[in-house]
Amino acid sequence: MKRIALILLLLCFIPKTNAQNVYDDALTAASYAYSHSKKAHGANNVFHTQEYADKAIEAFQKVENLADQCNCKKATETAYQARVDMESSLEQDTYERSRFFAKRAKELGSKILEQLTFCQASVGSYSDVEETASIEEENELVEATQEVSDKQKELEAKRRQLEIEQQQLEQQIAEQSRKKAEFEAKRAAELKEQSLIKSKAEQALHKLESALQELSVVLNEESKFESQADYVRSENDLKNESLHDTKNFYVNRAKELTKTAMQQFASYNMAEN
Repeated sequence: MKRIALILLLLCFIPKTNAQNVYDDALTAASYAYSHSKKAHGANNVFHTQEYADKAIEAFQKVENLADQCNCKKATETAYQARVDMESSLEQDTYERSRFFAKRAKELGSKILEQLTFCQASVGSYSDVEETASIEEENELVEATQEVSDKQKELEAKRRQLEIEQQQLEQQIAEQSRKKAEFEAKRAAELKEQSLIKSKAEQALHKLESALQELSVVLNEESKFESQADYVRSENDLKNESLHDTKNFYVNRAKELTKTAMQQFASYNMAEN
């Protein structure tokens, strides 16, 4: 709002000179260009959009020429870009695309009004707004400047929101990385313990099986304890199971080996009886 008040204040005290008349004409043409651009963007069909686009193109061309006479380079370049966008709007064959370029030209139209106003003030001469300008044109100038101010506030709010979301995302990624590192470290330690249990359990089961075989021969020379040897595994087998699963595997193999031995030794008693 402070920028709007400054613009209006400057417009109210600029003296009328020949150079000033060019600025006034440029502002008037810019107001028409913005008004037609706004109507082109707000039209409810492609035909109306392009109808107002034609008028806007003519107004932007006039602004471009007048701004060049005022040596207002930024306004000249912006008017040129707005005219190009409006011409692109005419070339489209769909309502949506035509409105897309009309919207861009409308946004540039409000920017031209601001650029011309400050360019006019920078030359050090002051005058009233052209007396023949209608109330509607003055309102459109204020509205255009307000839209620029609102747009800047909106963009700033979006920028701050994006920064917050970026920080939250970085925190989430860092937390996920931390948890992943903890899991991998825990899993590596567990796998190491599994490997140690595997080595010792297989050695113990092999000794147990050898002892049972020897005992079987001592008790009955004609009988031989049948070796199972199904407890020997590779390191890769451990990767697909937990530490608890590894312990259970070797416990079950010990139970099976013991059960087999008890059944075989029981048959010796039966034969003796």
